[in-house]
Amino acid sequence: MSSEGLKSSERIEAGGRPGEWRGVVAMSIPVVVTTSSRAMMDVADYIMISCLRQDEAQAAILPAQLVLFCYIVLGMGIVSVVNTFTAQQLGRGRQQACGAYAWQGIYIAAIFGLLALAVIPGLPMVIAWMGHAPEVQKLELAYSRVALLTSGPSIAAAGLAHFFVGIHRPRVTMWTAIEGNLVNIAVSVVLIFGYLGFEPMGIAGAAWGTLAAVSYRTLRLTATLLMPRTARVFGSFSWRFSPRKAWDLVRVGTPCGFQWLAEVLGWALFVTVLVAQRFGTVHQIATNTAWQYLRVSFLPAMGLGIALTALVGKSIGAGQPRRAVRETRIALAMTVGYMGTLSLIYFLFRRTLIGWFNDDPEIIRIGAQVMVCAAVFQLFDAAGITYNSALRGAGDTFWPSMIYIGCTWGILMGGGYLIIQLLPEMGSLGPWLAASILIIVAASLLWWRWHSRAWMRINLFKGEDGRPGASSDAEERASACVTACEAR
Repeated sequence: MSSEGLKSSERIEAGGRPGEWRGVVAMSIPVVVTTSSRAMMDVADYIMISCLRQDEAQAAILPAQLVLFCYIVLGMGIVSVVNTFTAQQLGRGRQQACGAYAWQGIYIAAIFGLLALAVIPGLPMVIAWMGHAPEVQKLELAYSRVALLTSGPSIAAAGLAHFFVGIHRPRVTMWTAIEGNLVNIAVSVVLIFGYLGFEPMGIAGAAWGTLAAVSYRTLRLTATLLMPRTARVFGSFSWRFSPRKAWDLVRVGTPCGFQWLAEVLGWALFVTVLVAQRFGTVHQIATNTAWQYLRVSFLPAMGLGIALTALVGKSIGAGQPRRAVRETRIALAMTVGYMGTLSLIYFLFRRTLIGWFNDDPEIIRIGAQVMVCAAVFQLFDAAGITYNSALRGAGDTFWPSMIYIGCTWGILMGGGYLIIQLLPEMGSLGPWLAASILIIVAASLLWWRWHSRAWMRINLFKGEDGRPGASSDAEERASACVTACEAR
């Protein structure tokens, strides 16, 4: 390595740390609010459904939501790397190239939205296969039929949100998410309970509220994308379909999509088959209730992870991987602090927390056991979310996805089924022990992947200028940093 490269690396290593803390916090707060508001939307729906005093509705809403996510999560995973590409282009000083990625995400969302119309007729077969009580199945179907219509707007809104985070304007996503929440509550209250002359729709009203909310948010984000200031700086009038850029999103984002699909499908089967079908409605309600608290825990952490993806992407685009390492350490400290605090709360107040949603003593007993598992795996979940997000910022999506897919199906499903067969007396606690092991193992493997430094060799834009192996000054600085890190 040249002396000039070494001096550059040393300056990167030594400088700017207080500013990096401020940068991580400034980026994270709006994105955490954004993802938390999505959690609050789901929790608000659960609270409103709970006010119906209908156990079947409480049992139905989480499986129905998971059915929806099993479909849309592949598209959401693909468009999540809009963040990676725009952040790295920003770091490379090529802001005008950013806007085209937002539009490619919209086109991908439109395809998923159209395909959803073909999926709806198959819903009765899927719901019947889950094998829940007949009244629960009826409500699951009522919710799912409407919820699938949210597929296109949900994926488009996700892609646009990742664009604004990638260009380091996360407040746009925050305000549109808050506004969407207000729309959801207003529409859901009217339709669930039958105000303003509407007939009460029950659980289906919650689905219509979600559709109204995500449609509103998509329109607001698109309007902001087309504002003259955004267009002038980030080229957001570059609305034409670009086969190359669309393929880049699909190429890098598909592993993320399949990872998310494997996780959501695995957790859907976990809730609907390993818990509900095997142990009944009481265990299902206990798991659904505990899940509301898990959302409060992992969704804000995922928000911080989305911000970290943008920060790491920009640092790598600028040829400063050591700064990306420091930003990841800062994010890890923040995530562990937050989820560690919740871990303590979940353990100490587990019975009270479950009792707020349902006063059945058996549901409180079972739900409290689940909360103990949640308290155990929180810190590992914090690490896993952080390292996975940092790797995505570097464009390293394949191996993290393989880790999650393997652990989900090998440990969660395979291990959960094995515990049920060998120790059925444990009830739904058995599958939840498998879930805890999954999170611990996955986090450990992601820690290893990040510290292997393999992500430092990834170049998403190699040959972009038409010359194979073309490299910029930023890439040369990155190469120097890799050599220095390996020397250590």
